[in-house]
Amino acid sequence: MNANEMIKAVDHAATMNDRWLFLAAFCLLLVGGGIVIYWLVRQLQSVLADHKELREAHHHALAQIIEKQSETSLKLAVCIDHNTAALNECAFELRRFQERS
Repeated sequence: MNANEMIKAVDHAATMNDRWLFLAAFCLLLVGGGIVIYWLVRQLQSVLADHKELREAHHHALAQIIEKQSETSLKLAVCIDHNTAALNECAFELRRFQERS
């Protein structure tokens, strides 16, 4: 399309009724709105995918923490059991020592 044809097309559009101008602007608005909505949906999908990856990493880290806490609780229970047995022996020896005195 050369400059002459472009000027003729613009002149023809200027002589048209305002209704056609409104329809053309409305169509441009619809196309522009569609493009913006498409872009926003793509951005939302990207954010959701990132959120899903971060959530999975967080759950994995949380599972490791819970596993370590369970191991530590088990070790603590064993330690308390051994300490209780040692205290019982100490109490027995202390009673025996007091009975001799």
